[in-house]
Amino acid sequence: MSDGSHVELTLERCAVECLHPQHVGPLIGRVLGGREAEGVVATFDLLADPTRARILHALSLADELCVCDLAWLLGLSQSGVSHQLRLLRERRAVERRRAGRIVYYRLRDRHIRRLIRDALRHAREPDQRAARDGARRRATG
Repeated sequence: MSDGSHVELTLERCAVECLHPQHVGPLIGRVLGGREAEGVVATFDLLADPTRARILHALSLADELCVCDLAWLLGLSQSGVSHQLRLLRERRAVERRRAGRIVYYRLRDRHIRRLIRDALRHAREPDQRAARDGARRRATG
């Protein structure tokens, strides 16, 4: 996934080529490398599908849910939910537990739960800001 444009940056090179070496210097060696960037992209790719985002959000609200419950809750087919859960499991976002014939799914770790919560908070920000601005205009108008 690398574009092949990697250039080694050193403090000496930064002092000559950067506009603000005092800002860039402390970041040398701390920014994402290619492999880490691919991992971050893969994580966000999980959320790039509305169905997967809804499944992950539903699982973030409960300890665990079975495929039938998820399908009913989200208004989706069981086969569609199962397909997405398989992808989420392969990408280490969810894990499953079998109890007889029923398979329960849950988020794999607190990082995914936090990612969903933060993404939702971010998605809601513009609406909250617009509502506050509208309320201020009405109050001063």
